[in-house]
Amino acid sequence: MGKQTQALVQQIDAACRSVNDLAAATEEMFSAHPDAEIITSFPGLSVMSGARVLAEVSDDRARFADARALKAYAGVAPVTQASGVAMS
Repeated sequence: MGKQTQALVQQIDAACRSVNDLAAATEEMFSAHPDAEIITSFPGLSVMSGARVLAEVSDDRARFADARALKAYAGVAPVTQASGVAMS
């Protein structure tokens, strides 16, 4: 049991080192991006969460026509519908 536990701990240790290496590489690459300062200026966005946002929405500024299109993509744009009209 001791040898098995030791082997499992070594596997977890290797996985943790890999996660740390990936996080360091992500921070380095994101910090070099021209929009990194803008993205991390939003409240609640750190380097890692900013990198995730950038990966999700892309850095193609022509991808969304305006802020409303980005909000719709994110699923936070309000959907308006007339009262009494059935949606199909």
